[in-house]
Amino acid sequence: MAAYIDVITGFLESGKTSFIKEIIDKNSLMEYDKTVLLVCEEGFTDYEKELLTNHRIELIIVNDESDLNHQLFQRIKREYSPDYIMIEFNGTWDINALFSIKTPFNYSFRNVIFVSDATKFTEYLKNMASIIQPHILNSDIVAVNRHEQLSKKQKKYLQLDIKNINRKTEIIYAGESSEINMIEKYFAPFEKHIKISKGIIAFTILFACTAILPDFMLIKLYENLQSTATIFLSILIEAIPFILLGAFISSIIQIFIPSGWIMKKMSGQRFSSFLAASLAGIFMPICDCGTVPIVLGLLKKGTPLPQTLIFWLASSAVNPVVLMTVYYAFPDKPYLVFLRMYAGILIALVTGLILSISKIETKDVINHNNTGPKIGSDILDLKYEGKIGKLEAVVKGARLEFFRVMKYLIIGAFLSSFLQTVLSQTLKNLLSTNLSLQFLIMIAASIFMSTCSTSNAFIGRSFLKNISIMPVMSFIVLGPMLDFKNMLMLSETIKKKYLLLFALIVSLLGYLLFYTITLLL
Repeated sequence: MAAYIDVITGFLESGKTSFIKEIIDKNSLMEYDKTVLLVCEEGFTDYEKELLTNHRIELIIVNDESDLNHQLFQRIKREYSPDYIMIEFNGTWDINALFSIKTPFNYSFRNVIFVSDATKFTEYLKNMASIIQPHILNSDIVAVNRHEQLSKKQKKYLQLDIKNINRKTEIIYAGESSEINMIEKYFAPFEKHIKISKGIIAFTILFACTAILPDFMLIKLYENLQSTATIFLSILIEAIPFILLGAFISSIIQIFIPSGWIMKKMSGQRFSSFLAASLAGIFMPICDCGTVPIVLGLLKKGTPLPQTLIFWLASSAVNPVVLMTVYYAFPDKPYLVFLRMYAGILIALVTGLILSISKIETKDVINHNNTGPKIGSDILDLKYEGKIGKLEAVVKGARLEFFRVMKYLIIGAFLSSFLQTVLSQTLKNLLSTNLSLQFLIMIAASIFMSTCSTSNAFIGRSFLKNISIMPVMSFIVLGPMLDFKNMLMLSETIKKKYLLLFALIVSLLGYLLFYTITLLL
C-alpha cells in the first residue's frame, strides 16, 4: 500500500503538537484508512488516547535520532500498513538525514511544515542559524504561532527573514483563514488536492496556437526557437566557469578574510581607496558574471558601498583578458583599448563619488536582515577541523554561493537569449543617422543582450556597418556594468530600487561621456 509522509518540524514548545492536533480535530485525516504518528520529542507527548483512537491513528515515540531509520519504516509497514504517516520531528535533529533514510519503495515524503513561535524566531535565527536554516530550506510551509502581538512591520521583517532563506516556502499565521485553507489543501489525500499546473495549461494553449499557424510561420518560429536555445546555451557555457571561480573567491572572502582588514583597505573617503578599488580587477581576470559573487561577498562583509561598486563597475575595464579581446576585435584601432579602460574607470569612479556624496551606505541597499545569504562556519555544518575543515568550509561555502547565484543566471540567460533573438531583428529597423538614437539603441542593447565582457567587443564590431564607433564603444563599455542577467543575480542581495538607481546613473554617465567624446573628435 502506498503511503504519504508529512513532516511537522520546529523547536520544542514551538506549537507542533497543537498544530497537529488542530489538523486531527478538523477531521483532515479521516479519509485515510490507517495513520501512523511518529513523535520525536524524547518521549514527551500530549495526545489523548481517545483522539487517536477515533481517528485510527497509531502513535510511535522515537526518543533517539538514531532510531529514526530504515528499519523503523520497514517495521511500520509490516505491523501497521498505513496509507499515511505524519512525523512530529525534533527541531534540533538533522532534517537532511531524515530525507536520506531509505523508505519502502511506495512511501514518499510530501509536505514539510516548519512551525515557529513568532516571539522567538529572530532570536533562534540569530543564535542557532546552522540548526534552523536547514529546516526552513526544506519546508513547503512555515506556520507562525503566537503572532498576535507583532506589529505589521515586525511581521514584514519576519517574512523577509524566512523568504531570505527559502523564497518558495508559503507563510501562514495560526488562526487565520490561510491556515484553514492550507490544511484542506495539503493534508487531504493527494487525489483531493491535485491540480493541473499553470505550466501545463500554458503549454497546452501554446501548442494549440502553433497548430493553426501556416507552414512558413512555423518554420520561422522554429528558427527563432533554435536561435534562442543556441544563445541560451552559449551564455551558460561562457558564464558557469567564471561563476564557479567567483563563488570560490567569494567563499574565501566571507570565511577567512577578516572584516576589519577589508574595511581598512577599502574604507575612508580618500581618493586612493577609490582608485585602488577601480584597479583591483586587474588581479581577477574573470568574466563580469564571475565578479557578481565576489561583489555580493564583499557587501555581506559590510564593505563601503562606493568602493565596492567601483570595483564591480571597473573590474571588466581593467581586466587584461577583456582588453586583449578589444585589441583583437579592432586591430586597426588600437586606441580603443585605452578608451575602453579609461572610460570604464572614469564611469566607475564618478558613480562611486556620487554615491559617496549622497551618503548611501551598504546597510541601506542590502535586503533587510541578510542572515540567510551570508556564509560562514556557523551555518555550514562542518564535520572536520584544522586544515581539512578549512578546505571543507571553502568548498561548502562556494557550493552555497554557486547554486544561489545560478538560478538567477538561468533566468537571466533565458530572457537575454530571447531578447537577443528579438533585438537582432528589431535593431535593423531602428538604425538611423540620428546619433542620440544610436546611443540609446546601443545602451538598451548593452542591458538586454547580456553579452559576456570577454566577447562583447566582437559583437560590438558587427554593428559598425550601421552605427558610429562611439555608440558601439558605449555598448562594449556599459555592457558588463548594466548586464541584465548580472542585475538579476545582484538582486538576490541588493534592493531592486537601488539597482535601478545604479543603472540609471551608469547609463547617464556613459551617454554623456561617449557623446562628449564624439563631439570632440
